[in-house]
Amino acid sequence: MNRNWMKVAALAVLVGPGTVWGATLQWDANREMDLAGYRVYRCSQQPCGRAYGTASVLATLGNVTSFDIGTPSTTQYYVITAFDTANNESSESNVASYVPAGSPPSPPPPPLSSPPSPPPLAPPPIPTGLRFTRGN
Repeated sequence: MNRNWMKVAALAVLVGPGTVWGATLQWDANREMDLAGYRVYRCSQQPCGRAYGTASVLATLGNVTSFDIGTPSTTQYYVITAFDTANNESSESNVASYVPAGSPPSPPPPPLSSPPSPPPLAPPPIPTGLRFTRGN
């Protein structure tokens, strides 16, 4: 498994009132041969991440590159990780924010302390290209 760490760009999409479609979280495919899948984590506040105790697993997926989150009624934050066949899990992607139309702006996140060091065994690379798209 490739041990390189990559940065991820995230994009938030606002969905207007009366919209009948939801939002889809998408990311770039991991090309590792031993990729088993992805985990989608959701947070209701910032900072969003497992290290901060704010993330809960929303879905464990196979080898796919998108997940329909529906149309949440409150601001939600999402990160994804990749995991391999030995269940080694990558670090988290950047945070993607979903803000429903008409919601007040999110307060800035509190100052972050340093997250814990990655585990000694190198997990899969961080998923890249995290973004939302509008559904049909």
